[in-house]
Amino acid sequence: MKKSILLLSFVFILIFVASCSSTNSSSSNVILDKLQERKHTINQKLSTEDGFFNKFKEEVVNENQLKHLALNEKEEIPNEFFDRSLNLVFFGDSLTQGVGDQTNSGGYVPFIKDYYEEKSYIDNVAIKNLGVRGNRTDHLQRRLNSDEVKQSLTEADVIFITIGGNDLMKVVRENFLSLTFPLFDKEQTLYGERFTDVLGTIREHNEVSPIYVIGIFNPFYQFFQEIHEMNEVVTNWNNVSATVLANYENTHFISIDDIFLDPTQHLLDDDQFHPNEIGYSLIGERVVEAIDQQYKKLAFDEPVEE
Repeated sequence: MKKSILLLSFVFILIFVASCSSTNSSSSNVILDKLQERKHTINQKLSTEDGFFNKFKEEVVNENQLKHLALNEKEEIPNEFFDRSLNLVFFGDSLTQGVGDQTNSGGYVPFIKDYYEEKSYIDNVAIKNLGVRGNRTDHLQRRLNSDEVKQSLTEADVIFITIGGNDLMKVVRENFLSLTFPLFDKEQTLYGERFTDVLGTIREHNEVSPIYVIGIFNPFYQFFQEIHEMNEVVTNWNNVSATVLANYENTHFISIDDIFLDPTQHLLDDDQFHPNEIGYSLIGERVVEAIDQQYKKLAFDEPVEE
């Protein structure tokens, strides 16, 4: 019984396919005729409209060329047009770390962060503080082999460095009872060589970002104002830093030694060596002034026509 049903079903399918084929055959002829007709129509349209499309394409190309020329003639888009994040990296010694700031706010660093956050074209300011208490230039040389330090400096948009105070103090500690100018002169030369190496290595990882180097000050002035020679040593030391920086583009030296020559203000922490929060605030203000001067110089100065 099942075999009979299957056989009848098979015969029915064959009949249905045959009828569909004959219908499709006649339908196919009609479709083919219409396709041929459409082909001739399309060819005719293309022949008549070809000139129009070519002309249209020429007009589009010319228009694009004009737009391109106009774009090239426009002035460079100002930085204020773009919202972006800014990576600030602070590298150096205890002044970078903020030692002496009893509020634990970070020394002078927050003043820099606040300055950039006020800019309308900056969305977010990221801080990387690589300050280590007691660091000298020879420490920075070794730390520049660290992958973390190298990556941070490479990604930095602006770099701030405090260094040199511990290099100078090393001379004082080792020769406290027999300090002479030649001792400082010898160490200054070595300091200059190490500082040059530090800056050169930083520039290998980051060729373009601005570098601000904050000078050293005389922490002994408030108690030993009669020892003028120490101020002279500090001045010479700062001159070495500024001279080294002059060999590298987009680097800036910020002098702060005069801030700590005011005997009427108590600007040092209890250790009488590191700035207190007031001292750091004055350093921060000085650094912000220097940054702002550079910003205005780059953003607003126009060449004067003769």
